[in-house]
Amino acid sequence: MSKTRKALSGLMVCLFALAGCAPEETALGGSQQAAAGSGDAEWKLYGNDAGEQRFSPLTQIDKSNVSDLGLAWSFELGSSRVVESTPIVVDGVMYVTAPWSIVFALNAKTGEQIWRYDPRVPRQWGRFACCDVVNRGVAVSNDTVFVGTIDGRLVAIDAENGTLEWQVQT
Repeated sequence: MSKTRKALSGLMVCLFALAGCAPEETALGGSQQAAAGSGDAEWKLYGNDAGEQRFSPLTQIDKSNVSDLGLAWSFELGSSRVVESTPIVVDGVMYVTAPWSIVFALNAKTGEQIWRYDPRVPRQWGRFACCDVVNRGVAVSNDTVFVGTIDGRLVAIDAENGTLEWQVQT
């Protein structure tokens, strides 16, 4: 297993543990900063809060039970290229990006794919990338998933069904 796959699998296990404890609560909207990092089990913002602290206040996993953890599920992104994004978990759905700015929505408890959105980035854009065809992930707000593509677009995707809402060249 490659380092990238191992890292992604490990991250997904951690996020699975967080998502599995999520309360029934609506996603971001209104005060995003208040909702994120508030102690719930979701990971609604990059770094978990507006300060990007990457800290979870959850206490279900500790020194006494960490050795009992194992792989709950894994998901193949369909590429052997580099992944540098952080998954976001909102309302039990994990949003993760793959190379070429492809976005996946996964059931955070099972890893089952809900939808896949491919912005169809022209492959010649890869020659302009310093560090492979990566991105830094998505943002989710008011039932919309946002992703910046490697060819300079901002894309808005319907969070429920993965269809394009709008896009703009930035």
